Amino acid sequence: MLAWSKTVPPNDHGESGRASGTYFHLYAEYQVAGIEKLVFDLQVSCGNHTFKSGRVVHGYLPALYAKETASGAAVMIATPRVCDAIRFAEGRPVADTDEFRHSWQQVMDGKFIPFTVWFDNADNQTSGYGYATASAFTNPASPLDFVSAKVEPSSAKEFERWYAADTDNLLRGMQIGPQFATSDEDKAYWSTFDPAKKLLPLSCTGVAVSPHGDGPSANAMQTYYPQEKPRYWLAPSELPDTSTDKGPSKLDLVPVLGTEYYDSSPSKEFPIGYNYLRHTKQDLEGHSLLSDDLPAYYPATRSDGYPFAAEGAFQDGRLTWSVDLRPEKKGLLSCALPYNPIGYGTANFREMYEYYFGPGYGEKLATFGETVDLEIVDPIGKASFEAIPAPLALPHFLIGDEAAAEFVTFEFYGGGHVQ
Repeated sequence: MLAWSKTVPPNDHGESGRASGTYFHLYAEYQVAGIEKLVFDLQVSCGNHTFKSGRVVHGYLPALYAKETASGAAVMIATPRVCDAIRFAEGRPVADTDEFRHSWQQVMDGKFIPFTVWFDNADNQTSGYGYATASAFTNPASPLDFVSAKVEPSSAKEFERWYAADTDNLLRGMQIGPQFATSDEDKAYWSTFDPAKKLLPLSCTGVAVSPHGDGPSANAMQTYYPQEKPRYWLAPSELPDTSTDKGPSKLDLVPVLGTEYYDSSPSKEFPIGYNYLRHTKQDLEGHSLLSDDLPAYYPATRSDGYPFAAEGAFQDGRLTWSVDLRPEKKGLLSCALPYNPIGYGTANFREMYEYYFGPGYGEKLATFGETVDLEIVDPIGKASFEAIPAPLALPHFLIGDEAAAEFVTFEFYGGGHVQ
């Protein structure tokens, strides 16, 4: 049973913000290829920690941690935002609402999974697959099984002892990117443009496939579904992108999943504002997290995503989204940055644009993304849509008369939310 604690107003991530002086021990166990035991046994600092050397670190440390497998792959976890759960367990002041209290209880009971990313090659952590649901670990095609996780309060002394001795993390601070660089060494590394520089993905992208069921979107789908009954189709171009008082819109074809859809997750497996998965069969209201009415996730990549784009890749100004709906990818997201690292200064921008668009890139850059190509791969084959008039991010596409697929991005570094 968690200790009682008085109310402190939460911040945007559902935490009280008083992380200084809070530490916890994280243990997470996985199984690779059904035979290899892979354990993360970490000490974590929640907020401002001052080392004996005088170095001050703000925020979670370590925020990301990766280990190599026996096969040469790598597994990375994002340190879960559980500091309020730790403070609550210690009887210290924290934000206190029924939803937060429920999430903390689940955390302290071990009913959570750190957000996990799989990299095929431990030497290249620039692109991988993120596990968007607990059920993705049980997919027969998954190389990784989740076993268990737990947290417990710790101390500054235990954290410093562990941090000084730890040598297992594959990641280096500079991999997080120029916007987070603090040391002179890291700033020098990112001071020039170089497409070969290795940068960690800090977010993952995919589609959430939501069935129409008996909701209002089913009626809209019957109205607009083309007579040819295509496997995939787009909302009619004459419909406005968003709802208005003047009539129907493209959003009428998207199942309504509740007012908190864009604040957390369609499946509510991601607690609002947090960066870990619930490992339980029900959400706060007692709704099943295993229902067929909830969305299924699949990975999606952009053709300009680092490190996929090659020199001169956008000479023709085209941008392509590729979505993989094959069963072996169910429950996964594609984790790679949607841009190449640019470092600091306008010179780096010029170098980057010339690399991708060629000399005289101004007009090409100005019109880039006005039309988008879409590729969809499934067990039957590939479907393609060319020159879709759209902004850089497509809102959704339709799957027969069954479902809508919305593009989602999960940002797991530092905070945690789904857009």
